[in-house]
Amino acid sequence: MSQIRYDLFHDRYVIIAPERMQRPGFLQPEKMLQREVCPFCEGREALTPPEIYAIRPHGGANGTGWKTRVVPNLYRALEIEAPLTLHKEQSREWREGFGAHEIVIDMPRHEQRMDQWSEREFFDWLSTLQERVSDLHRDFRLVYLSIFKNHGVHAGATQSHPHTQIIALPQIPKMKMAQIRHHVRYFHEHRRSIGRTLLEEALEEKWRVILQNDTFVAISPFAAGVPFEVWVTPKTPISSIIRATESDLHRLSSLLKTLFEKLYGVLGDFDFNLSFETAPLQKDAENEAIFETFDEICRFGIRILPRITGIGGFELSTGMMINPVTPELAAQKLREGRP
Repeated sequence: MSQIRYDLFHDRYVIIAPERMQRPGFLQPEKMLQREVCPFCEGREALTPPEIYAIRPHGGANGTGWKTRVVPNLYRALEIEAPLTLHKEQSREWREGFGAHEIVIDMPRHEQRMDQWSEREFFDWLSTLQERVSDLHRDFRLVYLSIFKNHGVHAGATQSHPHTQIIALPQIPKMKMAQIRHHVRYFHEHRRSIGRTLLEEALEEKWRVILQNDTFVAISPFAAGVPFEVWVTPKTPISSIIRATESDLHRLSSLLKTLFEKLYGVLGDFDFNLSFETAPLQKDAENEAIFETFDEICRFGIRILPRITGIGGFELSTGMMINPVTPELAAQKLREGRP
């Protein structure tokens, strides 16, 4: 059974999850599961836990014919069945590893790069994520969730079949809570959100805009932490993926397809982390005073972090990144779509 432990020294929470030691490639991350034994491929549905959700035009649950499929993570960091109990003993504070940990199998095909996805495949993926966030939102015990994709060994992946992970937590991580409070302070001081300010400045300057349509824009952030980092954001405020309309998801799908074609055109077959920015799910004791402002200050978006350079001791010890590629140059190259 996992635990969520409080790190008093760094003022942060850590998930201690010994079950994840059983993951394939835990000590040999370069050895990812091959197609011949992949449990995510179509026709091997019996090798995963029973599905939670699927887009399947025809056929029954846990069978073939699906477009996307969601299952509990076999090596999950958190358990939805765990008790929601807080323990304190001297300086130590922990709770049982309550939460949700799901795998979204993005498509039936193995090793499909995102620049090879169709717009429909992007839409099905986004729709599936929206459905799962909406469902998890109904559980009042879950306060915050993380949606992320690890692609490639250098991004922490142990499975090459396209998949996304969702981890839902009973609390907001300390780092995210500090970020939210920073955004709240800015909003009260300037009467506008940080997201709106950064977006308007990027659109006005133009140099860091990679591509856009009438609903979404992809930009290279002014203080990008890694080379070719990309931030995708809506032009009008949307605080969570569950507030996006079907039309929004279609427009986002179109932009993402073109964006990944440009990323692969410049970087080749690269490793990356992708994460979604989304508002907290519920009100709790820690965020109650500012919860009503979340729709104003939180902006749904997607961050793409290519892993083409390593993170060393300075970055790990200080939290300050060193980026050798200027965001302006990165945006120029990505607009052109070639090295």
